[in-house]
Amino acid sequence: MYVLDTDHLSVLERGGAGSQRLLLRLATVNPNEVLATIISDEEQTREWLSYVAKARTVEGQVEAYKQLKKQLTNYCAIPILEFDGQVAQEF
Repeated sequence: MYVLDTDHLSVLERGGAGSQRLLLRLATVNPNEVLATIISDEEQTREWLSYVAKARTVEGQVEAYKQLKKQLTNYCAIPILEFDGQVAQEF
């Protein structure tokens, strides 16, 4: 199992050289073994919602909502690990 944390997911969203290296690495593993956590989803959602709240122009709002939707779409495409009692006890 490969768990992508918030930093990995942010690198993939930004693209660029760092993204390419990570994508090459992920291409060598079974895609069914790649997961994210609900915590990463929460962190990124809070970040984009803060951009929405801080937007001072219509263009800024449009861009913030575009990025929020992109993040939602990305999380719909990957299995998400839950935060349950066992995980809470461990960490």
